[in-house]
Amino acid sequence: MRKNQFTGACLVTTLCLGLGLAGCQNKAATEQKSSMAVSENADAQSLAVSPEDAGVSVNMDSNGDSFKPADYTLPVKDEYNYEYLGLKFKLSEKIREAMKAKDIVMLDDQSPIDQELKYGLLSFSKLTEEQKNTEVAKMGDGYEKWQESLERIGTIGMFEKSLSEEEIGKITKCDSHTKLGESKDGKYSYYLSVNSTADAETIEELKQTTVEITEKKERPENGFVLSEKSDLENTMAFSTDSQNVATDLSNLQTMDIDGKEFSGKDFSDYDLTMVNVFATWCSPCVQEIPDLAEIQKEMKDKGVNIVGVVTDTVDQTGENQEALEKAKLIRERSKAEYPFLIPDKSNFNGRLSGIQAFPETFFVDKKGQIVGETYSGSHNKKAWLEIIEKELAKVKR
Repeated sequence: MRKNQFTGACLVTTLCLGLGLAGCQNKAATEQKSSMAVSENADAQSLAVSPEDAGVSVNMDSNGDSFKPADYTLPVKDEYNYEYLGLKFKLSEKIREAMKAKDIVMLDDQSPIDQELKYGLLSFSKLTEEQKNTEVAKMGDGYEKWQESLERIGTIGMFEKSLSEEEIGKITKCDSHTKLGESKDGKYSYYLSVNSTADAETIEELKQTTVEITEKKERPENGFVLSEKSDLENTMAFSTDSQNVATDLSNLQTMDIDGKEFSGKDFSDYDLTMVNVFATWCSPCVQEIPDLAEIQKEMKDKGVNIVGVVTDTVDQTGENQEALEKAKLIRERSKAEYPFLIPDKSNFNGRLSGIQAFPETFFVDKKGQIVGETYSGSHNKKAWLEIIEKELAKVKR
């Protein structure tokens, strides 16, 4: 099953590891979807429910709606090995000590995942005491604004050879670039870049980084190249073995947010069921639900149903009551009549494990088999209808 990536995806960031989710953020994709809600062609009339109107708080409070970005930056390691970049490196002891103290933070960034890969990089920025303690809302653009406020020290990354140093400078926020080599396929160049206005001693320490250019693995289907080798091991999200990817939901046993049972047999009532996986804190997810509610009503007679899966209704402690209540409010205010399901213990036979971006949508036939393509990101009504018609035609062949 091939994934399609689109704008409007609420990309799962490194910070979300602390929220019980998986994957890493790349800022380029958030720039790609600057509206955070829809693609450029979205119909504004479809955005009937804002996150605030849906009851999803964007205010920072003590109930878990906010977090400290500084607590969810990339971890300190003896060695970093990015197989999809073909890049392995070791930082100096002083840089690692500064990272442990949160005086320096390491973040990742890549060009939009739904387009040809232009670059992938790791950035190093200075943190003030205020930035260390800043809290931002899980929803909204607080995290991006926090990132933008950081003082850039330098970057290590891979760039398409067609990019000029001036273009690389705009991407890296650096004005001095040292070429480290080229990828073995000849398509990319590697650079260590620094911002000359940063602290001179810190710049010199960053330049002490030892870098090895390795054999670059083929880009994964999800488009995300900033996964380390340690992230790939025993992780279904990055598996290249199709036998390890869940395709059968015929034995599914779960319930919706009201406690009503839902099983694999419920798929048999329709030729095709659209499964929309989302989280209550994800703005694009919430904002497309009114469109999905309309689509579900219009397509039922054509043998198409929709179900939502609300991932944050369960966490490490069990049911998340706060998320459950938000999900109920979202359903009420969006006038959605389709089920909002809770992930079961098997995480839908592992299908929900390691999702890289929210919302993510896939399709199931009447036998409970996952079919067709997977779609990451939100869409307007017109785009979804075209996608559904295409997938429906496939199962009716």
